[in-house]
Amino acid sequence: MYLLPIIVTPILSRLYGPEPFGEWGVFSSFIAIVTIGIFLGFENTIVKAEKSDVKNILRLCLIISLFICILIAFVFYLGSKLYIPFFIGFPTPWIMVIYLVVYSIYTISYNLCNRYEQFSSLAISHIVLGVSQALFRIFFGIVAVTAVNGLILGTTTAEVFAMIFLLFCIAKTSPNWKKQIISVSKIKYIITRYKNFPIYDAPSSMMSFAAFNLPIIILAYYFDKQSIGCYSMVLQLLLLPMSFVGSAIGKVYYQELCQQAQTSDQIKDTTAKVVRITAFISILPLLFIACGGDKIIVLFLGAKWVVAGNVALCLSLWSFPTILTQPLLPLFRTLDKQKVLLYYDFAYFVLGIGSILLLCCFDFNLYIILTTYSIVCFIVKISLFKRILLLSDLKWMAFQKFVPLWLFSIVVLIVRLTLLS
Repeated sequence: MYLLPIIVTPILSRLYGPEPFGEWGVFSSFIAIVTIGIFLGFENTIVKAEKSDVKNILRLCLIISLFICILIAFVFYLGSKLYIPFFIGFPTPWIMVIYLVVYSIYTISYNLCNRYEQFSSLAISHIVLGVSQALFRIFFGIVAVTAVNGLILGTTTAEVFAMIFLLFCIAKTSPNWKKQIISVSKIKYIITRYKNFPIYDAPSSMMSFAAFNLPIIILAYYFDKQSIGCYSMVLQLLLLPMSFVGSAIGKVYYQELCQQAQTSDQIKDTTAKVVRITAFISILPLLFIACGGDKIIVLFLGAKWVVAGNVALCLSLWSFPTILTQPLLPLFRTLDKQKVLLYYDFAYFVLGIGSILLLCCFDFNLYIILTTYSIVCFIVKISLFKRILLLSDLKWMAFQKFVPLWLFSIVVLIVRLTLLS
């Protein structure tokens, strides 16, 4: 399914062009930040919690997410009435609210399937989501829907289909969680017991994703829609390996750590297996782009997307440590070290967003801004990777065979960036 965008993207890039992708970029960046905190981190307890707590956690997650959706809808309504530019210019806020509600139900169902090891259902749900999103986006592009951005409408419709499928899968199961009694006192106990998730986990995740998604919202105020559309497209392409590694591997890694009473040696062995995979996969986007992949991206997308090649070159350094560390983040939840992760994500947010705001204020060009942002994020994420190795009692020497490939890729990238400047 991660190969599907390779087939669909050149079709979409020619149906829509950079400007609609710019609108999609602003929309997707905002919802990406919101969805990370929409449950205040409690969705991550569905996999980890005791059997007796599951049903109460489900209700708690649903109540929190619906409250946040209503609050966001009210803020957008108020912002439009006060003629605040961000709220007036935001693409289709009513679809955004619908998407958030559907996403909430989908995510709760997804985590419940993950807890009960319904991996076949999860795999099929990815197929349903990916195929329906591709088909609906193409369909709305062909019929030339003008009232609503077809990329946004197609994605929301696909999310509805995937949600219905997972609800059907959950309805067919009959684990003990269906028979559990819901009580207010039990929910209070859950909030207290898993307080680290809303206090540390949720803010940490929100800052991490804000540092990743806010740049497109900030840059939209300083650069034209075509440049923002190219930036949005490159992010989607770079997200393919990050989603594959971070989601597909990371969720199973977390489930394995939670479902087994692992000793420190077992955690070390499990983490080592994941690192050996990510150490190789994470460098591939950087190596590809540095060795001329930026030119291939332009050919792949079409003549309108020349800027996208240069943007990809600037962001490739950022992609490497991000893909490397993303699937390993559940280790902090498992060891109840969310506070440690919060410090790193705070640095990631402040330094990453701060560098963009500072350079935008001094009117630097887009490529210098993105390159600086990538360098700053690279330093923070590599420091985070070192901390992950320390927590799992792994040594750098265990992965030294990957270091020459990492260094070669980075050196080639530096040469290419020098020529670009």
